[in-house]
Formats: sequence, C-alpha cells, structure tokens
Amino acid sequence: MQRETKAGQIASRIDRLPLTRVQWELALLTQIAWGFIVGTDGIAAFLYPFIWKPHNTVTSFEYSVLYALQVGLGILIGDYVMAIVSERYGRRLALLLSALLAGMFIWPFAFVTNFWILALFSVLGTLGVGGMLSTHAVYMTEILSPLVRGRVQLACQMVATTITGVILLGILPYYMIPDYYKQFLFILAGCQIIILLPLLYWRLPESPRWLEAHGDSEAADRVMVKMEERVKHYAGSLPPPDPARHDVVEVGHIPVMELFRGEYAKRTSLLLICWVLGYGGIVYGVGAYRLVFVAGEGHGPNFTFGLSLFGALIGGIALLVNSIWGEIVERRDTILFGAVLFTVGVAIAYNWASTTWLLVAGFSIGAIGTSLWLFNMYTYTANAFPTRLRSVGTGWTDGIGHLGAWLGPVIAGHLYGATSDHLWWFVLIAVPGALIPALLLREFGQRQRHAILEQLSA
Repeated sequence: MQRETKAGQIASRIDRLPLTRVQWELALLTQIAWGFIVGTDGIAAFLYPFIWKPHNTVTSFEYSVLYALQVGLGILIGDYVMAIVSERYGRRLALLLSALLAGMFIWPFAFVTNFWILALFSVLGTLGVGGMLSTHAVYMTEILSPLVRGRVQLACQMVATTITGVILLGILPYYMIPDYYKQFLFILAGCQIIILLPLLYWRLPESPRWLEAHGDSEAADRVMVKMEERVKHYAGSLPPPDPARHDVVEVGHIPVMELFRGEYAKRTSLLLICWVLGYGGIVYGVGAYRLVFVAGEGHGPNFTFGLSLFGALIGGIALLVNSIWGEIVERRDTILFGAVLFTVGVAIAYNWASTTWLLVAGFSIGAIGTSLWLFNMYTYTANAFPTRLRSVGTGWTDGIGHLGAWLGPVIAGHLYGATSDHLWWFVLIAVPGALIPALLLREFGQRQRHAILEQLSA
C-alpha cells in the first residue's frame, strides 16, 4: 500500500532546537514515570524471601510462577495493548493510563495470601509496567534531536534508576521489610496515584511528532509553538528548520502488519530474539533469584537489600558515564560491553560467593552490565521504527520479548535448585541470557549514531 509522504515540518522544528531545560524537563518527567512504575514490577522477589517463605504462604514453585506472571504475562499484555493505545490515541494518554494501572493493583499484595488471587493481581499489577515500557523511550526519542538524544536519555535514565533502585527498591525495603512491608506497598501505590499521575497530567504535552504523523497539524503546531517559546526564553533565536531531511508518512490506521514485511520484519525478528533471551537472563533471570541467592549465603534482609541498593547506585553511575559518551559510541557496541561486564560480574559472584566483598563486587559489576545493556536496548528499540510504528513496534518486540521474562524465571527456578552450587542458573543468565543476544545485535543490528530519526527508521 502506497502511503503519502511529506516533508516533516514539526519533526524538523524539533530537531533544530538547542538543548535547554525544556527538553530536560520533558525527558526527566517521562523517565521518572518509568522509575515510579517499574518500582512495582516483580514485587514477589521482595516478598518471597522474607515474608512468604518464612510463613509458608507460597512454595518455591508458586513463587516462580507468580514472579513469571508479574514480569512476563502482565507486562506482555500491557506492552501490546498500551502500545495500541499509544499509536491510536497518543503517547500522553498511554503514560497516564500506565501510572493509573500501576497504582491500582500493587496495594492488594499487603493483604492477599491466596495463591490464585495473588496470581490474578500479579497480572493486573503489571499492566501499567508494560504500558510504560512500550511508551517511555518512544516519547523521549520523539522530542529530542539526534545529536543529544543518547546523552539526554541515558542521563534521565540514571535519575530514574536512582529513584527506582536506590530509593524505592533499595532504601525503603532496607528499612521496611519485613516489619513494615504493608506500608512499603502503600508507598509504592501512592507514588503512582498521588505524585506521578498529577505530574503527567499537568506537565506532559502530547508528542508533536505523533500529532504530525496522525495528520493533526494544528494541534502539533500549538504544542511546538509553546515549546519553541519556552526554548527561546533560554536560548534566544532559533536556527531555521530543514524539513527536506524529515520525510513523514501520515497514518490512516495502525499499520501493524508493516512490522512483518521487508526491512521492518528483519528488525522485528532480531529485536524479538534479543529481548526474549535478555529478559530471560540478564534482566529477570538474574532478578528472580539474586536476592534468594544472597539470602541463601546466610545474609539477612538488611545486607540483601543493601546490596541491591548499592548495585542500583553503581548502575546509575554507569548510566551517567554512558551519557557523557552518548552518541559517540555505537549503541550496539555499548550493549555488547554491558553483556561482557555482566558475565564477568556473575562469574566473580559465583566463584567467590563465600567471600563477602567479592560477592558485593561481583553483583555490582553485574549491575553495571545490566544497566548498560537494558537502557541502551530501550533506546535502540525505539529508534528502530518510524513514528507510525514506533510505539507498536516497541510494544511488539519488548512485549512479546517478555515471554523470556515469563519463561526465564521458571527455567531459572528449576536450574537454581538443580545443583547445590546453582551452576546452571549462572550459565543461563550469562550465556544465552546476555552474551548471545548482544553478539547477535552487534552483528546484525543497525548503525544509529547521530542519525536523524526519520532517516534512521525509514
């Protein structure tokens, strides 16, 4: 089907804007939303070692299923459904609904003990997480120019990682689990409903690129005029746009099937493989049993959550350093570097787990690798598709990729208990779960450095 192509007036006006606090505010707000919402993801990993297991609430197998439902099925459904919402009704609405869903379904974990009800809320509670994953990098990609896109996204992701890993999932559980775990869950819910939802509603405009691609040029112009006036306040006069370099295809309906034709089919297939393997290993395969492993080495909740906090802090610092080199290094090279660091880290933790400082060093190096791998994958995926497909393409690849998050922890659970030293769990998360997807992307992925978004995803 031939589609009408026109010079992207709005896209070119965005890309010629000098970087000011205006773009920083929008990117930070979007990524802070990611931090708050992802803080509700995989809550079973926090409750099982110190709440459910000591009270015989759920078995080890049931825990693996609950964790897989949280980080797999719920996110898969949310990723795809909210990607459709994002493409059809706008990025802003998708982000608002994600915050609402994340806040509504986390607090029942403070009261429910029945496995089947826990399973239901495990799915419902992560619909918002899926929605955020299909939209957050997409929104940031669309409001930033190619020269600063990588630097700003990674710096904002560092802030979000600090909020999520250090505060929400580090300091709070350090002091509140196990004695005040119910209050901890209410704080997570309040972050979504009381803080995040109003912020997004009042401060986040619709993506002008999305409005232009959907033919609503008047609304796109209104958003751009406000943005340009704010940028002028800080930067003075603006350089002229160059629409000829920003070809935009208008969207009549959501062209999902384009993901499975021609060049986009190759990109979709490659990203699906990488996300399935990565979610099953470097992200959730390790996340499902990392805390269980540390606690099994004889460490209490304070040390266990303190290690998680420290790893998140180190991972955030790594993203800050990564933001400095930003677009200088190809994103797929950084992803491979992260996979190698992760493998080195888990090898240290496995071989010297009985030595506390080496255990800390190993998991900290692994946390750096995970941060570099995951957040560069988010940006790479959003950059791989045109505006008319960007959110649904991200939703399909990241969402279906969560099959790895679903199956990975279940397989990890079996491998974790297969031997007393948990060797095959370490092999799973390091080789097929980190190195193989990174090598595939390095060999067959796109070059994305300094590319104009419309040309990169054409």
